[in-house]
Amino acid sequence: MVTESLLLRQSLPNGLVLELYDRSRPMAGDRWQVVLEARLAIALSAVPLPADLQERAPEIMEALGPEIIFVHQDIRHFIDSREVPAILQEMQDRVLEELVGYLGHPNFAGRYIRKKFAEHQERQRWYPE
Repeated sequence: MVTESLLLRQSLPNGLVLELYDRSRPMAGDRWQVVLEARLAIALSAVPLPADLQERAPEIMEALGPEIIFVHQDIRHFIDSREVPAILQEMQDRVLEELVGYLGHPNFAGRYIRKKFAEHQERQRWYPE
């Protein structure tokens, strides 16, 4: 079982909250798998849907539920135990530098909802209930 610890919780310009978790674990000997996980919860009721999806809001809520979670993992394998804190900090700095602009964009939530709904529809075509 992997344990996790919250490293950072940061509000983004679009009102969403980014959380960074350390999900690192020991592997063999003094080697570690270093895992930084970024999560962003999107409450469907709190986010304005794109114009082309607004009339389908009830269908989207039924298909995806009240909330969807964006998850991004950065993983490094076989890291020396002495290097874990520095590698984890480097990964966190990179996420804050590169991913925050993308996730904080005003249209991110709507576009992500559109993507997840399209994936749901595709699964329904392949595996109808």
